Amino acid sequence: MAAASRVSTGLRFVYGKRAWLGALHLLIAPWWALLTAFATVAGLVGSLVTLPLVLLGVPLFVLTGDVLISAARSESTWFRRVFGVHIRISPRTVPTGTSLLGDARSLLTDSGFWQLAAYNVLRLPLALLTLLAPLLVLALGGYLVREPLRMMFVEGALPELAFLATPPKIAINGPLCILLGLTLVLGSPLLWRVFSNVHIGLAQLLLRGSKMHELTERVGELEVSRAATVDSVEAERRRIERDLHDGAQQRLVSLAMTLGRARSKKDNDPDGASALLEQAHNEAKEAITELRDLVRGLHPPVLADRGLDAALSGLAARSPVPVTVRYDVSERPPRTIEAIAYFMAAEALTNIARHADASKVVVGVERSGVALRITVRDNGSGGAFVRPGHGLAGLADRASGVDGTLTVHSPVGGPTTLTMELPCES
Repeated sequence: MAAASRVSTGLRFVYGKRAWLGALHLLIAPWWALLTAFATVAGLVGSLVTLPLVLLGVPLFVLTGDVLISAARSESTWFRRVFGVHIRISPRTVPTGTSLLGDARSLLTDSGFWQLAAYNVLRLPLALLTLLAPLLVLALGGYLVREPLRMMFVEGALPELAFLATPPKIAINGPLCILLGLTLVLGSPLLWRVFSNVHIGLAQLLLRGSKMHELTERVGELEVSRAATVDSVEAERRRIERDLHDGAQQRLVSLAMTLGRARSKKDNDPDGASALLEQAHNEAKEAITELRDLVRGLHPPVLADRGLDAALSGLAARSPVPVTVRYDVSERPPRTIEAIAYFMAAEALTNIARHADASKVVVGVERSGVALRITVRDNGSGGAFVRPGHGLAGLADRASGVDGTLTVHSPVGGPTTLTMELPCES
């Protein structure tokens, strides 16, 4: 049983989807490499030749930089969608827009730009080599199979197959020749995988900018996420103020007025005062319930005491839509991550109950490497998307504030899947 499983795994490795995607990439790569290499050489040489004509040489150089950076980002998208490999393209020098001379000077002093130019030049011979080598292997394998069989059917024998008629003579026995040919043909998908990985390795080596570029990009991302987090917290503060003002505060005002009326009637109308006290008692209980719900929405005590699993179970029990919780995390996450995960699940369940017209929901929590993944799936009507100022945008901002992500997949007609990944270092 174990041997059969290993054989099946090996066959999937050699002949699986990844190998055929590698073959597709090897077929397309030379044409794309030829185009980008031509753009690189023509742009740089043209800029140098026309440099005395500043009005022509400088804009051509800046245009070449823009084209190469756009091509690199397109290639990064290709690697991500085809091979699932994320190659982080550094933004490199962002044109200031103040002057072409300033933009050209920025590109000239940008090591990442010259890495990109070198990548486009080096990739062309690599793409040609990695396309021709598998084709030659396939051709040789086909020849080693076809020629002995032809000799057998034409000459009635299966002699040795001679590769060189003059010394040093190289000859291979017919059956061994067929076996070798079949090995080359059937093993060629493995070569496709290897060569496509070479392309990925070269891209990872040269498409990424220098450490300074990566740090600059990271600082920019943190500034954006910090601003989004501040906006999200401010929106949450306004929501809490609104809920307190429109909910609990109004009930407490009504409670005070009812108690005042009861006090004024306690001597002249004891029965009326008793009825008002009963009404005040009910209003006090409703105010307490609203305050408890408000506090639970912020940070429920059960979350701090017993963790995310128990808090999600409490959410599921109170949800008007049937909810199944699947919690598969052995070690408790950090408290901040737990709070964000709980808020995401609570917001999602609230939206589902109000808008999704769903009959069941599944909430899943699991560890995926160093990330905590929370998924909320429902069988509702779908059509959800992130809009600025709405609940899902607030969730995305909360996730980005801790370097996490929120993904929404909600085609019209459903189902809807919200996936939040939060960093969860142990």
